Amino acid sequence: MKLLVFAHRGEAQAFFNEWEFLPEEFFFTGLFKNKNYYLLITGEGPKDASEKTVAVLSSYKNEITEIINIGIAGSLTPKLSVGDMAWVRSSYAQNAERSEFKSYTTKNHTNIDCITAFSRITSQIERKTLSAFADIVDRELWSIASAGHLFRVETSALKLISDDADSVDMCKLVKDEAPAMSKKLFTEFQKHEMKLASVKPVELVAKSDSIEDYFLNHPKFYFTTSQTRKLSTVLRGLSLKKIADDTELKNIANKLIEENANEKTSKELSKMFLNSLSERLNPLNTKIKDKINQSLKPLLDSGATVTFDPELEQEYIQINYQVRNTKDQKRLQLALEQFNYQKIKDIFAGNLGDDV
Repeated sequence: MKLLVFAHRGEAQAFFNEWEFLPEEFFFTGLFKNKNYYLLITGEGPKDASEKTVAVLSSYKNEITEIINIGIAGSLTPKLSVGDMAWVRSSYAQNAERSEFKSYTTKNHTNIDCITAFSRITSQIERKTLSAFADIVDRELWSIASAGHLFRVETSALKLISDDADSVDMCKLVKDEAPAMSKKLFTEFQKHEMKLASVKPVELVAKSDSIEDYFLNHPKFYFTTSQTRKLSTVLRGLSLKKIADDTELKNIANKLIEENANEKTSKELSKMFLNSLSERLNPLNTKIKDKINQSLKPLLDSGATVTFDPELEQEYIQINYQVRNTKDQKRLQLALEQFNYQKIKDIFAGNLGDDV
């Protein structure tokens, strides 16, 4: 499976619009997946690009066969104008006042080289200096290629020229033109993939029976699309951390079914099973959620429906309360007076009490 790496979501906008990418449960936000590709948003700059690419490769090294960095770049030569597309031959890096000795060559037989700058290029003098080393300049490719080299994963790069030496406000240009630029990148990438497929057809291999198939085909379970995705992620996490083997997982499922099959529907059993596996994979998250629910008790007792980010990435709560008369209003006011949001903030800050 290929890993598509973008610096900004705007560059990937058309890919999200045309193909169904879903968030992948990971150590940080920005990783997505569909049936054919992983997609990573790193943020701008070589540091973030390097750290996040390495993190993904270390976790999915057995799945990822190629990295393709897709995004915008600045032209350093008159032969490339705004709107031109380029597959990169080699990548270099310019760090402060010196160039990095290591360079990385892709499989693309073009004559376009890219140099990665460790800071934004804002002057004609800087552009002229870099033009001695490469045809285009970006902020991420060299770091991504370095990560690929470390894990022995082939790296390619598709760049769209977003500005040239005469551009005065590149940031504004990129922001204003993001949808159109992303569409051009998507069209070129799709053409490239179709060309590869016509030269070397993809061999479709039937998926072998696995523990995931066992649960998805179990007569007592019914997994929705989102639950199927979560099941795959949780099972992979349990396997990587060696928390439970296939036999243990089947025993967990059988016990849950024996205790609840007469009272619960297949969908409810599937949800309970996923919650049980998630607790084993992330026991700390379970404790955090329990602490949050304890702090929400005044609101819950008033009849309010209160939700928070199930992934525990964003610090917020959402309150839904139906006011039909003054009595309801007073009940809500009293609940809000008793509720202490600072406890929620403390929990997100890591203060869970002495029992953790």
